[in-house]
Amino acid sequence: MIFLSADVGGTFTDLVLIFENQVFFDKVPSTPGSTKAVLNGINRITTKAGISKDEIGIFVHGFTIATNAFLTRNGATISLAVSKGYRDTLEIGNQRRPHLYHMTQVKPKPVVPRSRIIEVVERLDAFGNTVIELSNAEATEVAKRIANENPEAIAICLSFAYLCPNSEEFLRKQLKIILPAVPIYISSEINSQVGEYKRANTTAIAAYIGPITDKYVEILANDLVENGILAPLRLMRSDGGVATPQAARENPVTMLLSGLAGGVIAGEAMASELDVDNLVTFDMGGTSADFSVIVDGEPRRVNEREINGQPIRMQSLDIETISAGGGSLAHIDLGGALRVGPQSAGALPGPACYGTGGEEPTTTDAIVALGILDPDSFLGGELKLDADLAISAITRKIAKPLKVSVTNAALGIVRVANAGMIQAIRKLSVERGLDIREFSLLAFGGAGPIYAPFLARELGMKEVLVPFTPGVYAAQGLLMTDIRHTTQASWFTKLETISENKAKKFFSSLKNKLSDALQRDGIFKEDRYFKFYADLRCEGQFHDLTIELSDPTMKNNWSTEEIKINYYNEYERRYGHSDRSIELELISIRTDAYGRTPKPSLRVNSEKDVLLSIPSKKRSVCLDEVKGFEDVSIIERHTLNYGDCIEGPAVITQSDATTLVLHGQTASVISSGILRITEQSQSIK
Repeated sequence: MIFLSADVGGTFTDLVLIFENQVFFDKVPSTPGSTKAVLNGINRITTKAGISKDEIGIFVHGFTIATNAFLTRNGATISLAVSKGYRDTLEIGNQRRPHLYHMTQVKPKPVVPRSRIIEVVERLDAFGNTVIELSNAEATEVAKRIANENPEAIAICLSFAYLCPNSEEFLRKQLKIILPAVPIYISSEINSQVGEYKRANTTAIAAYIGPITDKYVEILANDLVENGILAPLRLMRSDGGVATPQAARENPVTMLLSGLAGGVIAGEAMASELDVDNLVTFDMGGTSADFSVIVDGEPRRVNEREINGQPIRMQSLDIETISAGGGSLAHIDLGGALRVGPQSAGALPGPACYGTGGEEPTTTDAIVALGILDPDSFLGGELKLDADLAISAITRKIAKPLKVSVTNAALGIVRVANAGMIQAIRKLSVERGLDIREFSLLAFGGAGPIYAPFLARELGMKEVLVPFTPGVYAAQGLLMTDIRHTTQASWFTKLETISENKAKKFFSSLKNKLSDALQRDGIFKEDRYFKFYADLRCEGQFHDLTIELSDPTMKNNWSTEEIKINYYNEYERRYGHSDRSIELELISIRTDAYGRTPKPSLRVNSEKDVLLSIPSKKRSVCLDEVKGFEDVSIIERHTLNYGDCIEGPAVITQSDATTLVLHGQTASVISSGILRITEQSQSIK
């Protein structure tokens, strides 16, 4: 089978094509909001591989269209239906403030204004019992009022609907009679959990990004067929699974972080291959740097997160993103301090050295000014960089205002960018009770392998790992995952009161629901597997922990004692202590369903009996102000073989990325052509 993936980033779109143990890759400039870059890339990479587009067996796509629509507030015009008395839920929100001690501040605005929120006369109590029934007349009247607003999408979040969805489903049915073409999202399907504000906000965001996501996927699917690509289309989800277009439409929130997940999944595969338990993935591209952790071989996932000040309940990989990419702009703030980001030059106008109109200095300009990037061989020579433009931008905007040399200004840009990334890694590790010294740093993306040696040294990490094709590694990860569906249900009760039969009944209902979804996706029974979880908390506490369970649908697999032990162990690992005498409360239950899909091998047969010499040349590079510019070995990566070792300082080049080896570090070629960079003091030990 021929496998193809495309990962759309802020600056470049990466493509990987694999067949007959051959790997082809390409990078093309992104075209935000359009499928042009994807189609252009497919034409280029199939031509390079010498295959016909109709031979492609599966196409997996990661994209940022939903993320960008939400962050730029360019989503759909929506209406929200809530129970009477709940119209101000989104405005009130919660007590969290963006800046705790600011005297004046503005909370993030909801995606739906209060004027477009319609109250519905109906009411359930806290146990799901009907207090005021939703009448046919009321549902019809509400539907007419919403129709008069001409919404592009509709969200429905009625009180306690997570206990009984009948009213939401009835109102949706009435709305469909009047507005058959308008997508409708109900909270009992998007987020069936307790917590009015977060449930309403998540449902509203689903409606907000739904139409633009649907439109993009529909256009892409049609364009693929028109261009002779008949392979099944799979879309990367926020949680690291893939979805069919139909499943993506049902809950567009699962697509919100689609573009960030591929690299983490590829990192999981590498951790398994190298038998590395603990890994931090570091993906640095043109607009951002993304970090995630793999602990004991498993990526960390979260059930909710805050994006741009808005709480969203969705299962996603635990990824920390900061605005530190190759296009991040360097500037002097009002206090005279050097800053990097959050603004980015993006694909257009791009860094100054691109020569496409950018006049502001970026981190890429700093790397060019320091000699680390070769202007003549960037992207395999397809894009010539102009070092003079980079130096000029840094001189005007940074060096002269700070009264420092261009070299020190460029080094300062790199250090400021490093400081932000170091803090992001600490947030994912130290602040979650993990010892960062026990972790390896997996660096990929076009810029990741340049900065990773600095970060690993500063944090005292074990090593840096650089994959064979780091620039397109996230796109490779898209091909390494399974179809995935998730669901959850509120179940508030004391853990001790749950019998095995009751647990089996509740979890079986979720499992059957997800089995139906996999059936629609065309997944055979033998290719389905499931994971089960419980959200638990100590009695009297507010926050909860998610604990994985043995399959509760199987006989003799429910043990409250085992669940308690696992909970307390996780609590102690995370917080450093636990009181095992406190009773536990169950808040909600979760089930994940997976459908196995064909996957290619990403291994590179690089092991050879005879080690060849390493040809190299020299270039003047500056890595610190003490040594200044010095002649550094420049090595082309394709000349390296299994077992080769390179002592720093050195720059290892390839068409999709550049890898830096600092003074006192050694890079060695290990399994699958992976580069392992370690401190020489560690190697001696």
